[in-house]
Amino acid sequence: MDINTSTVVFSAAISIVIALSTWLISRRLKRTRYNEEENKVILESIRSSLETQIYNINDRLIQNEERWKDVNHLLLRNEYLKNEAPLSNSRKIYYSDFLKANGITENDLLIDSKLIFVLTPFHKMFDIDFQIIRDVCTRYGFKCIRGDESNFKSDIFPEILRLIVKSRLIIANVNGRNPNVMYELGIAQAIDKPIVLISREPENLPIDVKSKRFLIYKGYSDLEKMLRETLSSF
Repeated sequence: MDINTSTVVFSAAISIVIALSTWLISRRLKRTRYNEEENKVILESIRSSLETQIYNINDRLIQNEERWKDVNHLLLRNEYLKNEAPLSNSRKIYYSDFLKANGITENDLLIDSKLIFVLTPFHKMFDIDFQIIRDVCTRYGFKCIRGDESNFKSDIFPEILRLIVKSRLIIANVNGRNPNVMYELGIAQAIDKPIVLISREPENLPIDVKSKRFLIYKGYSDLEKMLRETLSSF
């Protein structure tokens, strides 16, 4: 075999190896993306099922006023019914050890004047409420997001915390008294963020949920009107 023939054979072999390697890598990447999507669907299904069970159990626990009081142990405070406390802009946030430990940087403390972060249960029964909130926020030039709109590859809590810190206003949907919402709401209150609570019934507001303002609405049109009035003044 002469040199030219050897060169051609060697080049062909190299080309085949490269093509085969490229095919294998491409196949592996596709399989990885498929597995990520599949896992995401499975986790979403599990989360939705668990939240539905939690809400069903919670509804049975508070079927009447007496049972609701037994669960919450506390009554509503009269000042909640006045709804007179004004909203205010965020004060400078203290860069605490808690924030540092959860990956918040000093740059994250800078407030995004157009960002409104919504604390809401990630369940389809609250999708309409969120859509109304987003539509009203968009109408007034704000960027409105909630925590499940990004596909976080690591722990979701630091990302939620970062959005709480950077936002100009927090809107919290306390319908269903979701524990994640309550926990995140407590953090927002602790760092003195302006907060608007929304709820369908005042008796569903636990006494230890304190905020600058809350909106009680009977229907979606009420929610839209109240949010427009709130954001126009804010």
